[in-house]
Amino acid sequence: MLLSKISNEAYNKGLTGLEFAIGIPGSIGGAVRMNAGAYGNEIKDIVLSSEYLDKNLTLHKINNKDHEFKYRYSRFNENKSDIIISSVLQLKEGNKEEIKEKMNMNMNSRRKKQPINYPSGGSTFKRKDGYITAELIDKCNLKGYNVGDAYVSDKHAGFIVNKGNAKAKDVLLLIDIVKEKVHNKFNIDIELEIEVLGED
Repeated sequence: MLLSKISNEAYNKGLTGLEFAIGIPGSIGGAVRMNAGAYGNEIKDIVLSSEYLDKNLTLHKINNKDHEFKYRYSRFNENKSDIIISSVLQLKEGNKEEIKEKMNMNMNSRRKKQPINYPSGGSTFKRKDGYITAELIDKCNLKGYNVGDAYVSDKHAGFIVNKGNAKAKDVLLLIDIVKEKVHNKFNIDIELEIEVLGED
């Protein structure tokens, strides 16, 4: 289920804790897998437990601590054959007007700062202590740089967007170019926030 849909469902029931998720282009399973977050909140803050199947189709249930959550990371990053099938989230009762106000504020911020008018996989590169990756990319004059219809966003250099019929190979090649140019200019190896599956 999409995070935005869950965020709206929480609002409809007067539950707070998922306002940060409005507008994130992903599912609850993906959010748990990579500990999605925004505006000072992360999915780790509200996950009570998850169930997953391992490669032998054995069912496991883990608590919050067992997820090994860190910034844009969980145990599932290292255990790629495990499949999350459900997660239990703990939300709190809140004031619907305040919840809606926070959701609107977050969504307006996304509209101003992020290229939500184009399809994307969300933020492409991780932020790190000591630098903001999008600023490094911008300083390499890569805003608007493209491979086919895959573009480094003009609005936010940390996003790669599809302005037409971009193929996965276009996005992957553009990622490699961005990483190479940033490394050559700053001697910094930037890391992906998205996870690439099935690139072969």
